[in-house]
Amino acid sequence: MRIPRLGLFRYLLPLFAILLLWSCGDVSAPPGSTITIEPSSLTIENSLPTAETSTQYYTVSVVDEDGNPVGDVKLSISFIWASPSPYNLVQLYKGDVPVDSPFEATTDEFGAYTFRLDFISGGGYEYKGDVEVRSGAAFASSTLEVTTGSSQ
Repeated sequence: MRIPRLGLFRYLLPLFAILLLWSCGDVSAPPGSTITIEPSSLTIENSLPTAETSTQYYTVSVVDEDGNPVGDVKLSISFIWASPSPYNLVQLYKGDVPVDSPFEATTDEFGAYTFRLDFISGGGYEYKGDVEVRSGAAFASSTLEVTTGSSQ
């Protein structure tokens, strides 16, 4: 049976479209990948009587099982108390825009993504939580702890 060229094109076009969309990014980390977050933990002591807002930048890296950077990987980044409100203890940013938790991001061609986290310390605030990053089966976390620095 002979398929006319136009007919063959009709069958191949959807296949090419699927392959193109699949290769354009926003895919989960491949099996066996590792995610790392820098800094891996952060402890802030602030005994000032008034609260102040500080900024911390985090860098997420994704490598495959052979240690090669994996670009265009979809990440889910979260912190338990983060949401865009001036009254919250922690705020996540995608670029310079405050975002809800969790938010989605994509690694660059070198398998990295940098984001900002603002947090309140001082004024008697004490809390602890984890910044969590997920992609497929890969997971990493970084602990943020804010204390007053006083011994109890």
